[in-house]
Amino acid sequence: MAIKYTEEQLNNVDKSFLVQMFLNQQEEMAKATNQVELLTNEVQSLNKKMQTLMEQLVLSKNPV
Repeated sequence: MAIKYTEEQLNNVDKSFLVQMFLNQQEEMAKATNQVELLTNEVQSLNKKMQTLMEQLVLSKNPV
């Protein structure tokens, strides 16, 4: 579980600590953003596959 700092605690810490915290936060945000992009692409791919399967199902029930 992440530590939640109060405003008072943050006002009393060394600047280099805050800089390191910010850099770590940026890195975690970049990882999370990348993960969301990967999952979004996977969902889009699965949606396309589902659409194809649905079309095949409709065609199999209604032969031309």
